[in-house]
Amino acid sequence: MNTLLKASARMPHHTDLHRVFAALDDRQREFDWLLTDFELSFHPPGLPYLAGPERVLWLSGERLSAIVGAHVVQFIWAVLSGFRPGVEPDLARLDPYPFADGNDALRQPGVQIQHPLAAVEIVCYDSSATLLLSRDDDLTRRFRAHFPEAVDLDGYNRRTRPSPR
Repeated sequence: MNTLLKASARMPHHTDLHRVFAALDDRQREFDWLLTDFELSFHPPGLPYLAGPERVLWLSGERLSAIVGAHVVQFIWAVLSGFRPGVEPDLARLDPYPFADGNDALRQPGVQIQHPLAAVEIVCYDSSATLLLSRDDDLTRRFRAHFPEAVDLDGYNRRTRPSPR
């Protein structure tokens, strides 16, 4: 199930992962995380600044949770792909490379998790929205219960997509 969170009093700036993780009831710890295409408000220890168009970081759920818990950081752009333990993509030849900035597929109906081995994806979209894509319905239910103003992403994309001429 795909979810979009835009305006929310509980998320005063997008994307605050501390608030996202609270909405997931800390279940992010169950995954290993691939961070790609990320731009942050600042780079705390453990999330270093990486130059180049294909920024890639691999962190355990515990490590990512510790970094997010210790620092207030805004994820301006990013894709966080969550993998079950024991499932690890080839980081040296990452194909596909999950990305947010310039990814028109995120604005179309039928959005899919970008990496086929990932179970969940959090997309930080230009400091204006947070997208949660998940194969785990429990994560989506928790997120939507915490953020009742969140909407179905596919429905939103169908309503806002320009009609063909």
